[in-house]
Amino acid sequence: MKDGMRILIAYDGSAHADAALSDLRRAGLPREAEALIVSVADGLVGAYLPVAEIAGPAAMSRRVTSVVELVREQAVMRLAEARQALGRARSQVVSSFPGWEVRSAILEGEPSEELLNWAEEWRPHLIVVGSQGRSALGRLLLGSVSKTVAGRAHGSVRVARRGTEKEEGEPSRIIIGADGSAGATRAVRAVWSREWPAGTEVRIVAVDDGSGPVRLADATPNLEEFGTARNEGPPVNARLMAEGARVVLLAQGLNASVVVREGDPRRVLVDEAATWSADSVFVGSRGLGSPLDRSGLGGVAAALVTGAPCSVEVVR
Repeated sequence: MKDGMRILIAYDGSAHADAALSDLRRAGLPREAEALIVSVADGLVGAYLPVAEIAGPAAMSRRVTSVVELVREQAVMRLAEARQALGRARSQVVSSFPGWEVRSAILEGEPSEELLNWAEEWRPHLIVVGSQGRSALGRLLLGSVSKTVAGRAHGSVRVARRGTEKEEGEPSRIIIGADGSAGATRAVRAVWSREWPAGTEVRIVAVDDGSGPVRLADATPNLEEFGTARNEGPPVNARLMAEGARVVLLAQGLNASVVVREGDPRRVLVDEAATWSADSVFVGSRGLGSPLDRSGLGGVAAALVTGAPCSVEVVR
């Protein structure tokens, strides 16, 4: 499965992490993929070392020794908890995607840094994180990790949220933010390349904040261009991009439509997702407002990661 999709899933056993696993079924992911589920803990060192080695010279003190032993016991409990949570997560993913090759691992360290380090080495096509995590008192993964990873990862990141409860088999609803930028083109391409069930609805939202170009440079984007990187050139008119995206998504069998909204895209997309009861929003990591920003998130993507009522996929 070397040429298949690689997916890195962060899991901490919380309700938000469980929602992220359920959200995978609505992400259009392929039937065959390689998935790595990880839990990141920041206090496991004591689970592997004897008390004397942890305490060092201070081990002569009964009080210090008892404190260290308590820390060690807590670390062992946290390790066992992480293993149990990963086992449940793996079973759920395998049940939902029997064709996937699924592995799991426990990492130690600062959660966002460990996830980013693994992503840098493994190069997943997609990182999946819950929008929030456990409290600081028993954490395996912190909620702030989602924004950090979405901002710093080199690949696409899906921040999963528990959305509107729907009946099994009810079609998914997807929003794509289109502003005429190369980032928006990549968001369209991500949806175009996925495997969606019949009846999936896609709403392409062209947001006009009065600052975009008014003329199309060459020709309206076509199926081939959206399926490759050929049209990542100069920005184009957002409305024409949206219409071109609608045509190619219709050709893929998706129920695609276009709406044009005026205003601040950060507010417009959040409101549209809430009003339409969307399951997810696909958006480029940077839009027209931050073309020179080579790291982090653009303002629109950042606003969606923190404020959208549904899952958000930041596409790179």
